Amino acid sequence: MKKVIFVLVALSLLMYCTASAHDFWIEKKDGKLFIVSGHDDKWDVYDPARVREVKAFDNKGNILKADAVRQKDIAYIESNENIAMISVFFDNYFWVKSTDGWKNITKRDAQKEGLQILESGQSFKYAKYISKWSDMFSKPIGTKIEIVPQKNPLPLKSKDKLPIKVLLDGKPLENAPVFLQASHDEIAKTNKEGIANVELKKGHNIISATTRVPLVNNPDADQIYLRASLSFEVKE
Repeated sequence: MKKVIFVLVALSLLMYCTASAHDFWIEKKDGKLFIVSGHDDKWDVYDPARVREVKAFDNKGNILKADAVRQKDIAYIESNENIAMISVFFDNYFWVKSTDGWKNITKRDAQKEGLQILESGQSFKYAKYISKWSDMFSKPIGTKIEIVPQKNPLPLKSKDKLPIKVLLDGKPLENAPVFLQASHDEIAKTNKEGIANVELKKGHNIISATTRVPLVNNPDADQIYLRASLSFEVKE
């Protein structure tokens, strides 16, 4: 009996990691800026229609014209030497956790299926990628949840620490868990000012943070799952 319970718990945890805890980031590869969903640096397929908004900025903070190229199971942005920062909004739709695990459906649909609901939410993800620096990038651009570097990360080296600020609706988010490289292992929590210090590694760095916001009188979900990422390259 204990073995059966252990297996059920393990499967539940696996389904959580697979369905609900995927990270979201932007990564440059083969001259393209890929919009990635995955974990532990592993890319997963997704419906590219979930990429809802792309914003590009030059190194003076001016907005540039940019859009996602949507392929069968991934999307990317054509690399442009004028682009200094890219911001992407990803609508990950609704999720329900029941005694059967996680499903990508609304709470109402879960009720119609007769599922025993443990929690439900709507998932929104936001990613930023910096390739050139502007002092304007140390200020928020106004997404629902956002990671703002407090200094230029591009000249930093492996083992250097980057201070970041996590904002929710433009205000510092305290006790937000912070992750590195799309791992499920928390490396820090933000303080009262929304600040955390992250030790960088050589190569592509992915810093992410997450939180949940309650929803009131919404028949499709009880909360919003929010996730933000900041990625860039460290050369040494």
